[in-house]
Amino acid sequence: MTPFLLVAVAAAVAAPTAFPAPGTFPYSLQVTLQSATPGAVVHYTTDGSTPTAQSPAFDTSRPIPLAAVSEGGKGQRREYAIKAVAVAGTETSGAASFAYVTARRDKDAYVSREVRPGVFQIADDETDKLYLVKGSRRALLIDTGMGSGDLRGYVDRLAGGLPMDLVITHAHPDHLALLGQFQKDHDVYMSRLDLPMLERFKPMLGDGVAPERIKDLGEGFAFDLGGRRLVVHALPGHTPGSIVLLDDAAGILWSGDAVGSNRPAIPDAAWLQMPGMAPVDVFLPTLLAFRTRVKGRVKQIYTGHNDEALVGEAYLDNLQSAAQKLIDEGIGVLEPSLRPQGAWWVAVGDRLSDPNWAAINVSKQTCLTAPPGRIATLALVEVAAGTPATGLEVVGERVASTVPATAREATVTLWTTSTRVRRLTVDGVAVKPGAPRRLQLKPGDSALPIVVTSPDGTLTRSYTLSLTRH
Repeated sequence: MTPFLLVAVAAAVAAPTAFPAPGTFPYSLQVTLQSATPGAVVHYTTDGSTPTAQSPAFDTSRPIPLAAVSEGGKGQRREYAIKAVAVAGTETSGAASFAYVTARRDKDAYVSREVRPGVFQIADDETDKLYLVKGSRRALLIDTGMGSGDLRGYVDRLAGGLPMDLVITHAHPDHLALLGQFQKDHDVYMSRLDLPMLERFKPMLGDGVAPERIKDLGEGFAFDLGGRRLVVHALPGHTPGSIVLLDDAAGILWSGDAVGSNRPAIPDAAWLQMPGMAPVDVFLPTLLAFRTRVKGRVKQIYTGHNDEALVGEAYLDNLQSAAQKLIDEGIGVLEPSLRPQGAWWVAVGDRLSDPNWAAINVSKQTCLTAPPGRIATLALVEVAAGTPATGLEVVGERVASTVPATAREATVTLWTTSTRVRRLTVDGVAVKPGAPRRLQLKPGDSALPIVVTSPDGTLTRSYTLSLTRH
């Protein structure tokens, strides 16, 4: 028998790929290079030359920036050419070329598209996203962006003669810079909790902005447009007065920057890193309370910056997981944020493949109010006593709920900010976070003590759950 000759053949090194795929973009972006060959190092050039193993190595923490620019308010067209090879050991892949164009819109230009029947997404030159929502009787404009054109005239044409109101999701300039175009003869709504921020930005907003004429709104405020009803939910964190709007019937949430804004090519994150923004262990209970109020009803999220809607529950699950990860494990889970430099983020999901990935930008120094081992706060209480469960946000040390006068027992579910708490008790009985506990009620009103012990056992926090019969 003739023996077989075994020859080891090295697998070819996979040529690099780029994310996002080459194309034309109206905004600045960051390009990520990768190779499917494990351990391969990608080398690249941006000057048109052929890359070699001596060319700069791609750093995954520093994607390649491609700027979209304007001059004198006029958008410019810029062409970029990236070439790359992958190197593994002594083997080098073939070269791959990626052509990109950035074509920023003029400062006074707007584009729009109808993303759902009667819902128009409007983008300015910064690609800020505004929304005109039309009902049978009225229209509602959500945010104004930061352009310099005749937004009022543009929106009036889309509204088709319907009377219109304006709601501002929060007081950052890229969401309200042009509200002065509308205040003269339109009602403008915004949470008054953000008025101090508006006052700080007012010098850069131009004429016509009258903070004293802005109407307040908050949890439960509703805009009835005729056949479409949008309900306001408070969701502070990004700013003290951040709100979102939910169309219950359609399952659509308009979120501004309160949640969402996860564009993978920019890249974006939920911003909690700047002074005045909430620490993550303060933001998470707010998020949990909001999710309890709208449980299962958020199908799509239209954010203040994304081109496409997010899948509601999938994105919110990832955002909640990212916050919980940081709270439970501490700053060791943080990685340098891809934007802006100097911030850090905690991320859940693959930015390059999961459109519902989530990241939270934070400051390392202020992202938590205490080390993970000493977080002993109660996040949320849910009470059911022969009625649908009511989620109660914890503010201070007392949580209050009503129960029917005839109720003999109640089911109480407690969520702690940290999932690693050493001990949790209600009325002296140990319970697990998130696990329903049935309690016998005495005649009359009840005041049930709740005690949370931190993961390291060194700190306790006491709360009272007051149940009033009605």
